[in-house]
Amino acid sequence: MMRRLQALHSLARCLREPALDFAVHPTDWLRTIEAANDHLLTPALWSALRRSGQAALLSEEAQDYLATLHRLNGERNRTLRAQAVELIGALNEVGVTPALLKGGLALFDGPYDDPADRMMRDLDILVPEPSRTAAIAVLERLGYGVVQRYEAGHHAFGDFARSGDRGCVDLHTELVDPSYVLPAAEVLARARQTEADGVSYFSLSATDRVMHNVLHAQIHYLGNFYRGEMQLQQIFELAALARHFGSAVDWRFAQDRMRAHRLTTPLQSYLLGAHHLLGLEWPFFHPPTLAARLHYRRCELLFTVRTLRWTGVLWGNLRSALAWHRMRALHGRNGGPLRWRCRHVLHYVQKRGIGTGINRLLRIR
Repeated sequence: MMRRLQALHSLARCLREPALDFAVHPTDWLRTIEAANDHLLTPALWSALRRSGQAALLSEEAQDYLATLHRLNGERNRTLRAQAVELIGALNEVGVTPALLKGGLALFDGPYDDPADRMMRDLDILVPEPSRTAAIAVLERLGYGVVQRYEAGHHAFGDFARSGDRGCVDLHTELVDPSYVLPAAEVLARARQTEADGVSYFSLSATDRVMHNVLHAQIHYLGNFYRGEMQLQQIFELAALARHFGSAVDWRFAQDRMRAHRLTTPLQSYLLGAHHLLGLEWPFFHPPTLAARLHYRRCELLFTVRTLRWTGVLWGNLRSALAWHRMRALHGRNGGPLRWRCRHVLHYVQKRGIGTGINRLLRIR
């Protein structure tokens, strides 16, 4: 069981900046590469090993494998960038300037020296709510069709795909489901309009890119914080963003905003992961809280002992659905946490039934 955690730490040591000087036993390289595959960090691992000189320690077969994946991912990302340029240009023609998010923005504006290091599933495009209809019309004109339509109130409209493309387009009108924590209108007001390859788009501020990363990894969708799950790819990107932008990241703003929604522990536990695994300097004057330190240890335990994952899933799904920040956003100041949660559960069961509620508690993905 400890082998999984050892492989994670071995991978993290390889990825650290500056890289640590340590020895990996030849039989452990396979587990390290498997961990990189699991966390979508194989291209980044190859770049890090080349920079540190440790690539020479690998077998020729392992070097060929990593180099090939890095090359193929670079080719895919170049194709995705061209796809993004085409879409942004078409949006510009109808007066819409979108914002790129996550991996899509990394193709243009860092934080990676080599864009091939970042593996990505799709292109996330953010447009203001009033521009959504125009953006959908542009996508349809370019030959895209809806492959997944999200329910009303979701932070995104849906996923669009086109035959022959390397990735889907995820059309957003908000950044994350708890949009009240980081509203799109606020983020776009702070964003910088920039040009590349003849098209115009909004590039999020350094602080908002960090905030989006934290919220997406910890709170959004399945709620990894509540489940006690670690995603090293997300933590790696947080560390890359923090190092790339340096003092441009307003950690005071991030701290105050998360505290206002009682999300200090998710922020600090996540940063502890970046600190312990990737050597990111602790960004606050005060040390992490006991709750954050205990939560991070819980994440390590659940990562190590996978048979305990179900406890994290069940408890995490319940906590995420009834989280203070969600209840406050839905019910306002009237009542208090206990009344909010009782009212919410009653309304949910009345509207969707007990069976749907049980399925929601049991969902893994």
